[in-house]
Amino acid sequence: MTAQARRKARPRADPVPDRRLPGALPVARLAARTAPRGAREILHEPRTGAMEDVVGSKRTLLVTHRRDGTPVPTPVWAAPAGGVLYVRSERASGKVRRVRRDPRVLVAPCTVRGRPLGRPFEARARLLEGEEELVAERALAARYGLGRELFELAMDLMRVDMGYLEVAPQPWA
Repeated sequence: MTAQARRKARPRADPVPDRRLPGALPVARLAARTAPRGAREILHEPRTGAMEDVVGSKRTLLVTHRRDGTPVPTPVWAAPAGGVLYVRSERASGKVRRVRRDPRVLVAPCTVRGRPLGRPFEARARLLEGEEELVAERALAARYGLGRELFELAMDLMRVDMGYLEVAPQPWA
């Protein structure tokens, strides 16, 4: 996707393709090793959660899977719109690479550190492109307000290549 198409959702953004936050990789590795116990054991929980549980929580635990099946829990900001959740992340991040390879994810409400606050539910995620990003940006901006806007301003100034994930509740086949 071209830089012009990416700017539609965030007009001030001028991302450099594949640019990440400085130090993003070491911080992500440390976070994965120090994840709360409940976040690492979420695969064993009954998958009886619902989208309403996530909507009532400020943060959402998004669990993607490595090639060997190891779950990787990540706390994210997620906003509902039209029966799906939208998440914004670096396009070069591990979670985005894992979603491209395997769209199956688990979703649950969580704390800022990633400790689950409820039961997970199964969903499928995909990376949005072009015009689809406008809906995601509006949903996230409406839900998180000024704090998120300040964070996104920093991402825009550093020209980090950010993208949107759409997470749709759907049982795995």
